Parts: sequence; structure tokens; C-alpha cells
Amino acid sequence: MRPGFPPPPVSTRLYRNIAITFLGLTIIVFIAAFWMSSTRATVRIHVKRDLNNIETTVELAKVPDSGQLQGRVVDGTFDNIQEFTVQVKEGETVIATTTGRVRITNNYSQDQPLIKTTRLLTSDGKLFRIDKNVTVPAGGSVEVGAYSDQTGKDYVIGTGTTFMIPGLWIDLQKLITAEALTDFSGIASNANVVTAAELSEAQTTLETAVLEQAKKALSAEASVPWEKLGANCAPADNCWEGVYLVKSLEKKSNVTPGQVTDRFLAQVKIQVTAVFYPKKDIEVLVNTKLRERLPEGRDLVDFDPSRVIYRLEQADPITEKARLVITAEAYSRLTEQSPALSKDAIAGLTVEEAKTKLSAVEGADFVEITLKPSWARKIPQQKDKINLIIE
Repeated sequence: MRPGFPPPPVSTRLYRNIAITFLGLTIIVFIAAFWMSSTRATVRIHVKRDLNNIETTVELAKVPDSGQLQGRVVDGTFDNIQEFTVQVKEGETVIATTTGRVRITNNYSQDQPLIKTTRLLTSDGKLFRIDKNVTVPAGGSVEVGAYSDQTGKDYVIGTGTTFMIPGLWIDLQKLITAEALTDFSGIASNANVVTAAELSEAQTTLETAVLEQAKKALSAEASVPWEKLGANCAPADNCWEGVYLVKSLEKKSNVTPGQVTDRFLAQVKIQVTAVFYPKKDIEVLVNTKLRERLPEGRDLVDFDPSRVIYRLEQADPITEKARLVITAEAYSRLTEQSPALSKDAIAGLTVEEAKTKLSAVEGADFVEITLKPSWARKIPQQKDKINLIIE
């Protein structure tokens, strides 16, 4: 049997092509793996600040039960008297209480007694008063001094002005009348005339001073050191706060508006109910109440305890229990904990897809995305390659 021909030798060119193809595929895979591992994304999201409000109540007690906070409730009555100086009204004309004399005529069949301060009323409504007790005889008349009930130039009246006496029975008002015998004038200069505004300001000033005395006295009674109360307390200390219910019992003075004098006395009496409580406890409570109202993924920013408003709704010094109404507000914003802003929500998306998705989140203002290398088009799948910044 004749031997066959040997197989032809394999071409070296084929081996070279296979090797080149394999090398090319390896390089492509390497480049793809390098690209995927080197791509990084910086996602910057600017978020809005939204205002959150609460109004809640808190129960305070000397010995608190469940749901109550520690507090003290005390009260007391306080008064004081102080002398004030009347201010000279420079540059303006001041008309004090006007005075004059009147004749009261009785056309009735019986004598008519009139007491001091009996009112005399002009036809245009200006009120005057007589300055002593008199009895006007039947069919006769008497003369008596009178003065204006208020100050001012409107109460400067002339001789012959007629008056009715409004305190009499209506039919007697027609029979018993009065007439000015003299002009009614007052001091018109830069005199020291007490005004109603000065009296009110003096009493307010005195009431403020009495309240400060009351606060110190009541804090001592409640065993709350004055240096640990309100603005007196350093932030690092265990500070207390106080809420006060003030009731005005009496306001008096030894002068009346329009009177000329250099000095006068003012007196006030007030009843003060004080409620004291640890400042930190209330701040924690308010902060907690505000956070409870926040949706998932939001957090408080710029919470200022000094802007919290406390109103005393109820206080009982006997049982030492009180109820405070608390009104507070604070801003909140989205955080990285928001599910809608998570890295998982945008991993693998194109830049435009990610921007559209993030911008649609309520509370997001604008979105900026930067990829490296710059020719990349998609956000990496790996979360550790994504830098998410909320600002």
C-alpha cells in the first residue's frame, strides 16, 4: 500500500492572527474594566429650607407623674410707692385744669342740695364739677367755684356759658340750671402740669420695678437660685426659666391729670403667679416635638430655643401644678437619609436621567452632577464611586 502524503504544515500566519485577536480582546476587556473602575461621580444637591411650626402643651408639677415635667408654682402680692418728677413741657403751651365761678339757679319749689364734684355739662358736652357742697334755695340761687373735668384749651370757656346738671332727675334739669359768672381759664405756659400720659407712664414704670422684685422673691420661695434663672444663668449651668402671670390689683396717685405740681406719688399693687421649670427639659421636649412632625429624611436646622413662646394657660399654687402652651418654629431640610436622595436611586443612570429624578424630589432646589473622566456618560453602579453632597 502506497503511503499517503503528509498533512500540510499549519501556517504561522494563522497562529499570529489568533494571538493578535486574543491580545486585542484582552486589551478591550482591560480598558472596559479600567473605565468602569475609574469613573467617579460628584452629585451636589442644593435643598430648600422649609419652616415647621408646632403648638403643644406641657404639664408641670413639683412631683411630676408620667408625661409631666418638673416645675414649681408659687404666687404672692406685691406693692410699692414711688415719687416721680413732673416734666416741664418746653416749647408747647399747656392748659391746666380751668377754673371759674358759676351761679346755680333753682326754679323748683323745694331746696336742692348738691354735693362737691356735682357735674355741670355744657351744651357741647364739656364736663365741669363744683368744688364744694351747696344747697340751692327754692326760687333762689347760689354762687360756687367750679373746675373742668379734663385739661386742655377746649375747656377755656367764657362768661355766660350755660350748664345743665345731668345728675338730677330729668324734669328737674329744666328747673335747676347753672351759668358761668366768670371766664374759665387755666395755667397756659411751660408749667409743670401733670398729664394723663405721665401718670400712666409712672405707674407702668413702677409696676415693672415691682414685678422684678416679685420675680426675685418668688424664685427664692421656689428654691430656684436667682443666678440660675433666665438671662442670669450661664449656658453650661443647669438653668431654669420662669413664666409669670401678672394681675393688676391697684393703681393710685396723689394727683389728677391737669394738676400743677413739681412732684407726685404713684402706687401700684400686683398679684404675681410664677411658674419655674428646668430650661433644658423644655428645650428637649420642643426639639422632640418638632422632629416628630418631620417626614423621613428631613432634619432640623437653625433651631433657636430663644424664639420659643411660652404662655401660661393654667397654674395652681396650692397643688403646684401648671400647664404651659408652647409655640415654636424651626427650619428643616432634606438629608442624605432621604430615600429619594439615596445613591441607589441614581446608580447607573445617565447624567440627565439622574438630574431629572433628583430635581423632582420635593425640597430639592437644583442639582449639579460632575463625572470623571469627563467623557463618561453614566453614573457608576458602585455606590462607593458616588460622592453625594447635600447643601
